[in-house]
Amino acid sequence: MPRSSHPILVVDDDPMILKILKVTLGNAGFDVVVTTDPEEALAFAREREFAVVVSDQQMPTMMGSELLSQIAILQPEATRILITGVRSLESFVDAVNRGELFRFVTKPWVRAEMLATMQNAIQRYELVHAKAQLERQTQLLNQELAAANARLEQQVQELEHQRQLLERSKAALHHNFDRSLELCHRILSIFHPHLGAKTKAVVHLCQQMAETGLFAPEQKHVLLVSAWLHDVGLTGLPRELATSNQQNPDGFPGDSRQILLEHPIYGQTLASFVDHHQAVGETVRTHHERFDGSGYPDGLSGTQIPWTARCLAVADHYVSSDLSHEQITEELLSQSGRAFDPEAVRLLLRCQLEPASRSHRSLDSWHSALPVNRGLYGPAGKFVSEATEALSENL
Repeated sequence: MPRSSHPILVVDDDPMILKILKVTLGNAGFDVVVTTDPEEALAFAREREFAVVVSDQQMPTMMGSELLSQIAILQPEATRILITGVRSLESFVDAVNRGELFRFVTKPWVRAEMLATMQNAIQRYELVHAKAQLERQTQLLNQELAAANARLEQQVQELEHQRQLLERSKAALHHNFDRSLELCHRILSIFHPHLGAKTKAVVHLCQQMAETGLFAPEQKHVLLVSAWLHDVGLTGLPRELATSNQQNPDGFPGDSRQILLEHPIYGQTLASFVDHHQAVGETVRTHHERFDGSGYPDGLSGTQIPWTARCLAVADHYVSSDLSHEQITEELLSQSGRAFDPEAVRLLLRCQLEPASRSHRSLDSWHSALPVNRGLYGPAGKFVSEATEALSENL
């Protein structure tokens, strides 16, 4: 079995020495190519790769050290060995410097030493070749890594740009959402100033309730948005009906009573255009329901009524009542477990209630103190004319 499949090139101007080396190395299993002409050896080196190149130093047409220096250019990974009968140190140093030699073999050589030298030369070539391959692979991987890093950096920049766009879009959505709530509040205030002022007071109370830690983040959102929108359904009613007390719908005749009972349903529909959360619309719809089932529009009771609607109901009732702070507080306690959820009542009473800020004035007093365009809506609640009176600046 051959010791190596890597070819060895031997160059010597003495045919006898070439024959001896070819037989010696061939019998040992090496693939040997021989030539007496250094130029032919260079031609061989241009055509195929050799693991080892062995050259005699003293040749008529070219010195061995010169040949091996050119071989080093053509095949830098090849192991180069110089054979010479000259034993001078000067010749040895010159040959090593010019040919970058692996070994320096003197004539006559010992067969075993020559075979060992060839085996070592093959191993050296394999190591150098593997190292060169590894360096090429490393360089290629580094180039691929650099390209991947460049792509990754570009992707990071694109993602950062998209994140900034998303943040701006998110901020714009929040801004537009806030503007939508503000627009609804302004419409409600124009429709009736008392309703606008009452809405602000209800929102203030609901904000305090939401900060008690009893609401999940989504519930806080639902409660506060519903507080802004809970009376928006009144804009779909005739104006004179909307100015009446919605806490007592039984005091109205049949058709008017039915219209009043349905205004939370209108509010749910309008709220769906402002906030996509279904819970917001449900809270707006059910904030006139009562804990004992006596409310409207669906006659729900207990936990059938959303928690946010039960809280909104007590806040709305507190703000809407004409009673004094002490009287409305007493009424809420007396209605706890009947009209209102006891937990919602306790939650409201934990807030810092401000009697002076309550919308406790009568609807007639609000109507007279803050005149609006009575020509905006006709008896059926439809817009019929341009404005003729300005709202008070105290709004």
